[in-house]
Amino acid sequence: MRKKIILVLLIVLFGCKNEKKEIINTFNDFNTANIELNGEKIYELTDSETHKYYSRFLSKTLKLDSIEITELNLTEKINLLSARAIIKDSILKKISPKDLMIKIYIELSTMDSTQINAIKELGIANIQIDNKKAICDFIINGDTLSPNVNLRFSKENGQWKYNPLSMADYTEKRLETICKYQGFSHMEFIEWIFSASNMENKKVKELNEIWNPIIK
Repeated sequence: MRKKIILVLLIVLFGCKNEKKEIINTFNDFNTANIELNGEKIYELTDSETHKYYSRFLSKTLKLDSIEITELNLTEKINLLSARAIIKDSILKKISPKDLMIKIYIELSTMDSTQINAIKELGIANIQIDNKKAICDFIINGDTLSPNVNLRFSKENGQWKYNPLSMADYTEKRLETICKYQGFSHMEFIEWIFSASNMENKKVKELNEIWNPIIK
C-alpha cells in the first residue's frame, strides 16, 4: 500500500514538473516570437482572454473620440493612437481583432539590439498551478521584481497559453514612472514618442490627425 502511495505521489510530482516546463517553454517561445516579430506565433501562444481584449480594443480604436481617449490609461492611449497613426483607416475598418493584434506586435514594434537584449533578460519563477490556471513571478535578469508581478497562464485545448495582459499594471507603472522622472504630462510623453525616428518612419498620419473616431 505504501509503495502505491509513493508511486502516485511520484507521478503527480513528475506531471507537475512537466506542466511547469511547458509553461516556461510557452513564455520563452512568446519572447522569441516577439523578437522575431512573428505575429502569427504570438497570437497562437496567447490565451482567449487576450484575444477578447483585442476585440474590445478594435472597437475603441474605431469609435473613441478625443475626450474618451483622454480617459484611457497611458498604455492604451499610446497603443490606440499608434494604431491609428500607423495603420490606414481603410484597413482598420475591415481588420479582424486577430490581425489588429498581430499588426500591433509587428508593425508598432522596432526590435533594435537594446529591445532584444531586454527581452532576453525576462523570465518566470515560482510557478503555481491550479487546475487549468497558473501564476508565476516575473523576473528580469534573474531578479524577482518587488513587489511581485504575477504573470498568468491558462491551459486551453491541452496547451498552456500566456496572458500578456497580466503585465499591464507593471507596464503602466513603468510608463508613469518615466513621465514623472522626465516631468512629462501624458500628452507631452505621447508627443515625445511620436517624434521618435522609428515612429516617424512608420506614420501614415500625424498626431493631430488621429483623435477623431474612424467610424462614428
